Amino acid sequence: MIRTAIVSLAIESSAESLPLGAASVVAALRAHPRLGAWIDAFILEGKEGGDAASLAHSIRESRAEWVGFSVYSWNRAMVLEAARAFRRERPEALLFAGGPEATADPSGVLSEGDLDFVVAGEGESACAKLLSLILESSSPREAIAGLGAMSGIETRSSVTGGRRAPIEDPGLLPSPWLAIAPLRKAVLDPAAREGLLWELARGCPFRCAYCYESKGEAGVRRFPMQRIEAELELFVKAKVGQVFVLDPTFNADRERAARLLGLFARRAPGVRWKFEVRAELLDRALARAFAALDCSLQIGLQSARSEVLEAIGRRIDREDFSRKIALLNAEGLTFGLDLIYGLPRDTLSGFRESLDYAIGLLPNHLDIFRLSVLPGTELADRMAEHGLVAEKAAPYLLRSTPSFPSEALDRAESLAQACDLFYTRGRAVAWFLAALKPLRLGPSAFFEDFGAWKAAGRTRLGNSGSEGEPSSAGIESMQLGYLGERYQKKGLDALLPALADLVHFHGAWGRALAEGSRTRVELSYDPDEVLGPEALDLARFVRRARKRPSVLIVSPKPGGGALVETGPRGGRRP
Repeated sequence: MIRTAIVSLAIESSAESLPLGAASVVAALRAHPRLGAWIDAFILEGKEGGDAASLAHSIRESRAEWVGFSVYSWNRAMVLEAARAFRRERPEALLFAGGPEATADPSGVLSEGDLDFVVAGEGESACAKLLSLILESSSPREAIAGLGAMSGIETRSSVTGGRRAPIEDPGLLPSPWLAIAPLRKAVLDPAAREGLLWELARGCPFRCAYCYESKGEAGVRRFPMQRIEAELELFVKAKVGQVFVLDPTFNADRERAARLLGLFARRAPGVRWKFEVRAELLDRALARAFAALDCSLQIGLQSARSEVLEAIGRRIDREDFSRKIALLNAEGLTFGLDLIYGLPRDTLSGFRESLDYAIGLLPNHLDIFRLSVLPGTELADRMAEHGLVAEKAAPYLLRSTPSFPSEALDRAESLAQACDLFYTRGRAVAWFLAALKPLRLGPSAFFEDFGAWKAAGRTRLGNSGSEGEPSSAGIESMQLGYLGERYQKKGLDALLPALADLVHFHGAWGRALAEGSRTRVELSYDPDEVLGPEALDLARFVRRARKRPSVLIVSPKPGGGALVETGPRGGRRP
């Protein structure tokens, strides 16, 4: 048996760092009618925080003779350095690679890793076919030299000419989650994971210029319902807690999305779900179907400016987008929005405008990124046309554009970091706009001022959580410290007790849901009034409400949610 390792190295340790791509290749190798009996294919996961030398050592310890590398922008440098190190130790080994970086830059990955061949495009069937040809050849090196005649394959003696391997038919692919043959285990065990990634379809109906899909095959290819139902049953039996659905646009087909959501609600009511959706394709029925699950949605806004989106193959009708997002808020759904700064035709003021628009939609969180000009995308091909200057090595971050010079990008980055800390990690959605109203500031102006305040050392984030990250309680203290100074400066001291009630209660609620912690909260006003809609207009609330000190205990509720109980008076505010 030829030991064959498919190496995967995640960007970080999380429920979403599962090596699904590598597992899919391993499943295809095990299921191949000729390879299955002759090779022992397995996943080798690199350790978080390791280096190339330790990864090469792990490969050597695995006794692998054939080694494939799953190459992404975040792991390219380390993975290919490990490949070179392993080549020096084992020059006779067969080394190959696939993944997004190999697809975008096959020649570069081939040479950097000192590899035998690279697969550009989807790799399951291509890898299985190539390895079977090598296995059956009397001269493996001659077989490798001849591989370049195949689409999507690059060797040291031939090039792909930009061709990708043929796209896969999802109906023919073996599942990495299900047993491939009698007496053979599945590649992945859902019971061994905190959470998992699940692929229900491949492809995207849209062609965004910054995305790898912009040059891929048009349309969406769906996995069969029979396979989906079998995998879902397995996840339920394994008591999987959370599932991140990988489909680039889960609701590309509204009818199928509704059917799947109904299936999930019936068969897996205890699972927490995460989906990527397009707001434009939402309707009230679909919003209600999402609301029947414990789920969160991630939505790509990218920019609120039509001219910016037009340059990357997208468009927006702000009124329609706002109406669709309002459907989510009406159903009480958790959702986040993505923004990218530095896109062609964007400016710093345009980014501020997009940020203000996004916050006005009341997302639970915002994910804000500097543009990465990824090789293999339409945007990378048109860099000169757009005047883009970007890093030549991963992660290919933008350095400047004619309308967004480097100093403006740095200011946008500081603004994004301030928003992430105060709004997203600070779980401020429930009270943020209410806090801004008396200050007469827009969100972007607020975050710029907060960022300057924090940079000046006006606060210290104590109560650090895991790995040195500030705890939610520490961020809450910082939020109130900043707001307190700003309110006092504007003579709004009378509003601070009501504002503190809002911040403390929602902070406790968030910790109960996200961290499972119990918090004692002292309020200055009646809890029913603080939690009512009147409190969202602080000035009006303070004029009409009467102070009635009270104590609440906010704790996680068995089975999900939070429990609020009246607590004894006295003691200190948490």
